[in-house]
Amino acid sequence: MRHSGARRCELLLTEEWEADERHYLGLTVLDDGAGPPRTQHDGNGLSGLRERLTRSGGRLETGPAPRGRGFALRACIPLTAAPLGAAAAPETSPESVNDPA
Repeated sequence: MRHSGARRCELLLTEEWEADERHYLGLTVLDDGAGPPRTQHDGNGLSGLRERLTRSGGRLETGPAPRGRGFALRACIPLTAAPLGAAAAPETSPESVNDPA
């Protein structure tokens, strides 16, 4: 949105299952801005985001917004077996519990 001149932005957070039973959390961002030029590749920000998502088993999809004006970004990351909204317990090891440092 920063470079698009958008006046409106929509966010949608979804929980999704793929056909092969993989479970994902999806974030879709839609704006009404100009979007990147059609000849331009991802900038450093989108490339870095795509790289981080890929390393975690996720994916990034970008392109024109469905309504014909604006830009759409969709990021999906795999979820663990914990239900959506459940807080994960902090990991501790016996060494960290007994270490006075």
